Amino acid sequence: MRWSRPAICRRRSRLRAEVLEPRRLLAADLSFGTRQITWLGESVAARADAWIVTARPAATPRVNPGWSSRPLGEGMFAVTAPGVSTADVVSWAAANAVSVEPDRIITRAALPNDPSFSRLWGLHNTGQVRGVTDADIDAPEAWDTNTGSRSVVVGVIDTGIDYNHPDLAANMWRNPREVAGDRLDNDGNGFVDDVYGWDFANNDADPFDDEGHGTHVAGTIGAVGNNGVGVAGVNWQVSLMALKFLGADGSGTTSAAIAALNYATLMRRSYGVNVVATNNSWGGGGASTALTNAIVSGGSAGILCIAAAGNESTNNDATPSYPANVNSDAVISVAAIDSYNLLAVYSNYGATTVDVAAPGSSIYSTTPNNTYSSFSGTSMAAPHVAGLAALLAAAKPQATAQQIRAAILSTTTPVSGLAGKVATGGVVNAAAAVSAISGSQPPPPPSGAGEPNDSVATATAAPLVSGSATLSGTIGDGAYGSADVDIYSVTVGVGSVLTVDIDAASLAISSSLDSFVRVFNASGSQLAFNDDSGGRDSLVSYTATAAGTYYVGISSYGNTSYTAVMAGTGKAGSTTGNYTAKFKVAVPAPTADVVDVSPDPRTTAVSAIVVQFSRAVSGVDVADFSLTRSGATASLARATVTTTDNVRWTLAGLDAATASAGTYVLTLNAAGRGIVAVADGTALIAAASDSWTTQAAALVDAGDTLAAAANLGITSGDVRLSGRIGDGSSGSRDVDIYRITLAAGQSLTADIDAKTLSGGSTLDSYLRVFDASGRQLAANDDDGATYDSRLVYQAGVGGTYFVGVSGYGNTVYSPTRAGSGRSGSTGVYQVAFSLTASAASRATARVAGFRDGWRPVSADAAFAAYGANWMAALPVATRQNGRTRRG
Repeated sequence: MRWSRPAICRRRSRLRAEVLEPRRLLAADLSFGTRQITWLGESVAARADAWIVTARPAATPRVNPGWSSRPLGEGMFAVTAPGVSTADVVSWAAANAVSVEPDRIITRAALPNDPSFSRLWGLHNTGQVRGVTDADIDAPEAWDTNTGSRSVVVGVIDTGIDYNHPDLAANMWRNPREVAGDRLDNDGNGFVDDVYGWDFANNDADPFDDEGHGTHVAGTIGAVGNNGVGVAGVNWQVSLMALKFLGADGSGTTSAAIAALNYATLMRRSYGVNVVATNNSWGGGGASTALTNAIVSGGSAGILCIAAAGNESTNNDATPSYPANVNSDAVISVAAIDSYNLLAVYSNYGATTVDVAAPGSSIYSTTPNNTYSSFSGTSMAAPHVAGLAALLAAAKPQATAQQIRAAILSTTTPVSGLAGKVATGGVVNAAAAVSAISGSQPPPPPSGAGEPNDSVATATAAPLVSGSATLSGTIGDGAYGSADVDIYSVTVGVGSVLTVDIDAASLAISSSLDSFVRVFNASGSQLAFNDDSGGRDSLVSYTATAAGTYYVGISSYGNTSYTAVMAGTGKAGSTTGNYTAKFKVAVPAPTADVVDVSPDPRTTAVSAIVVQFSRAVSGVDVADFSLTRSGATASLARATVTTTDNVRWTLAGLDAATASAGTYVLTLNAAGRGIVAVADGTALIAAASDSWTTQAAALVDAGDTLAAAANLGITSGDVRLSGRIGDGSSGSRDVDIYRITLAAGQSLTADIDAKTLSGGSTLDSYLRVFDASGRQLAANDDDGATYDSRLVYQAGVGGTYFVGVSGYGNTVYSPTRAGSGRSGSTGVYQVAFSLTASAASRATARVAGFRDGWRPVSADAAFAAYGANWMAALPVATRQNGRTRRG
């Protein structure tokens, strides 16, 4: 109801007190209850009967009898209207020419009570598992607004899901039109008893996970939150559709992948199931027209395809990985970061083909049979994004797939190390994306004035003074109306950070422009973009990967995909208006990152370590480094430093210095060392370091003959063993012989550390290589720098070979008879064997990700087993994380 003026007049004395002397806030005011109300089409939590009112300058709102008011400053008031409906409050506000909004409840960031939530650094990083605080997707801040909805469905196209898992069961999708176990196709979709989804690997109705990967992915998307059990997903509530196409060995056919994608499309398009995204943590190296068509068809139906970028540490721009490289607006391709906010060492990348990054290293989640495990890989990054897509669909049910995609890509958290690595240059930010998707409609456009340009060819130069420039313009005053674009040019050096801050809504006289800003290179390729930055105004930051001229395009939201090299190619924007663009170019000091030693812990020496600089630098030498072992200084006398591009520097020759057991710390020192940026002489000011542990190598009692030789048991890679010459029955004639199988063309390196061991050894070693008959094929006494031995042998034919270790003096023994040699040197040693990959293993796709905690003997397994000629034969698609341990 609306209060009438006569009633107000009859109670003038009370009104005067209420209007002119608003009462003080009482402690009792804090005890008002909370209620959900519908406001601007959204359900919000607010204090019961409480409103925030903004009056005209120097005015005080006249409240109705029974209401109360207190000032908040700057012309704003808190008004309490007990028992009054939202509609009546809105009517009162209109009659009194004031604006009104609910007094929304604000709480600290929502954290679930799941006992293992603290292990989920990807959702909320406090440095709890090492790393950098807030290197995460800001999930708790998003949960303040929305925690998901079971009306939103995500298809998990993978190895299946353990639908009985206590942390997943409540969030499993159940086909509402199917009767379980009646052996009938109740909904007529062509699939009998498809209650949870379908198993396309075995063509049956049971998509149970017999491998583990799919269940892990599902937990990141939507493990039940705040249930006091295990972990929480990006969504506390969601519906997980199990679409199994990978078998127990982690592989599957392309046809099965296509069928899984098409099932999700069928259920959305024909049966009304609200599938908003599919998660695709699998991939390979070849393109498929049919697979592309399935993804595009899903996109047309409103389904996003979230795809892992791959785990081969390669550039997808140059070496495509599918489905991540499918050219469709339905696809979001995802790279992986670690807890330090760095691109994961295994992650694929691509400045134009990989869209965003998300947490992917040591991700803790659900695994079958009520278990939990840590996995790593871009497989683990993708479900963070698929989960975010679902969260946005829950926050704004009417949002389209493209609106969800735009909200994800336009709100990333910029990370300097991702510039030039992923298209957005950042990590997904759940809180910012939820805020963006929930934003109100922009106001109507004003008239504009002033038009600088519309294409790269006619760009207006930004006249930088001390690295800054401020320019003003108008969108909508040119020949293309609301499709108007203003393009500016700015010249920067390599490594420089270009920031463009657009003010429109925040101008002193507010503009109605809802801006969109993009950064291009000279050919018109987009390098970075931003829609909103804490409001409708835009802010973009880009780190130049090369010196040159870059271009900044300013337009209205809605006109976001114009071609920068041709004027008038955009679409009508949703707004027009004036703006101010603040350009700033900063030249940051170079930074260094010592690339993590892997594996860690290890039993082998570290031959070389790479230091990656943020910019090209000069002045790096061995004296800039220091190495300690268990707190004591270790010598770098044999080390060398080289570079090919002044960005990646390699410190080599570390074998002797790092051969002994202990905890090592390598530090690149900065202050006063003369390491400077090549472009501008800016000095490195922050040191960088990495640590690792070398464990004592296994002590092998190798035999003295070919028949008694110790088997190395590897076909490629490295192994380090310890031994002693002189501990056998032959005394100083002792020999240790090792057996190894080599393929034709495969190379073996045997490297002895004895004199160079910490504390030294009395052994002056001698190495020999034999064939299966005992014929010597190669030998070495000294490596040229010490009395330790080293040799490299390449097999001419495949077969069994033997390596003999003895003391100098005992160099002509027969490997078929024990004790047949002469007395020689004795003492302890370590031997490192290294085998190059055989031709056969090099042709096999490998798992580039890893399941944290263990490593099989062979890493030649599953990832991306499409292969180069996958269209010529039945292709195999495999998952994006595998089973090799990091370190």
